[in-house]
Order: sequence, then structure tokens, then C-alpha cells
Amino acid sequence: MESKGRRAPRLAAPAETSAPLAPPAPTDPVNTEWIEEDTAPPPESAVPPALPPPVAAPASAAAADTPSRAANGALDVFDLIAEARAALARGAESMNDELASFARHSIDATAHTAIRWLGVKTWAEAVAVNTGFARTSFDQWLDSTAKVSELGVKLTLESSKPFVSKLGGIWSGPQSR
Repeated sequence: MESKGRRAPRLAAPAETSAPLAPPAPTDPVNTEWIEEDTAPPPESAVPPALPPPVAAPASAAAADTPSRAANGALDVFDLIAEARAALARGAESMNDELASFARHSIDATAHTAIRWLGVKTWAEAVAVNTGFARTSFDQWLDSTAKVSELGVKLTLESSKPFVSKLGGIWSGPQSR
């Protein structure tokens, strides 16, 4: 392979000058003569000022002043949402545990198969090791899929249970049709 000769020398970077640089000229000047300045005071803040913390009343007086939770629909909705979120968190945690267990078992099966591959001497042994690995992997996958599906159904039912129990009476009202 022939050499193509010498390359051209690289150019040196320009020397820095000590003179201050002028600010760049505007490339897209905007005519602002027609813009009027807003002299109106700023609008009122949309956020109300902070209220001082409430003074704790005795327990008997607080119970008498507080409206019942059943009478206040907004509190019921928030309670339902809190229950549903708690059920959702529990279900997601159990699904996470199952998926982590599946990953651990898969890694173990792969490691055991790799160790068995080190001792393979014939084609029949290789087929036996590979068949065992495929069977084990498929069984674990099928088991874990069934468990995750079961947990998903349970998660759906339990997270919707607060809403269904509250709104079930409304939905199953008299059917005059």
C-alpha cells in the first residue's frame, strides 16, 4: 500500500487580541416604537394570603363542630381514592415481587444450564441439556405468567372495590325499564 504523501500542515489558531470585542449587531431588529408601556398596577395575586394555623380545640368540642364524613360528599370521594390507591400500591408491590422472583429463577436456571454445558461431551448430552433448559424456562415462564395475571385481576378488583361498594347502590337502583 502506497503512502499518499505528507498532509498539509494544520493552521494555527488565531492569536488572541487584548482589544475588547464589540457587541454583536442585532440580526433581526424589532421595531418597538408602537409598543405602549403598561402603567397599570399588577393584578391581585390569585393565591390568598396564608392563614394562621388553627387553634386546637378540646376533643369533645371538635367532634361537635366537625360535620359527619357521610354528610360531606367530597371527603367520601377522597376516602375512596385513598383506599383505591392503597390497594393499587399493595397490588403493584406483589406484582413486583413476583416479577423479581421470576427473574431470580430465570438467572438460576441459566446458571445451572451453563454449568451443565461445561460437562457436555457428546451431541446427545448437549441436546439433553438444551431440552432441560427449555422445559425449565417454559415451565417457569408459564407459572409466572399465570401468577402475574392472577395478581392483575386481584389488583383490578381490589382497587375498584371502594368505588363499586359506594356507587353500587346508586347503579343498582330501581330498574323500571
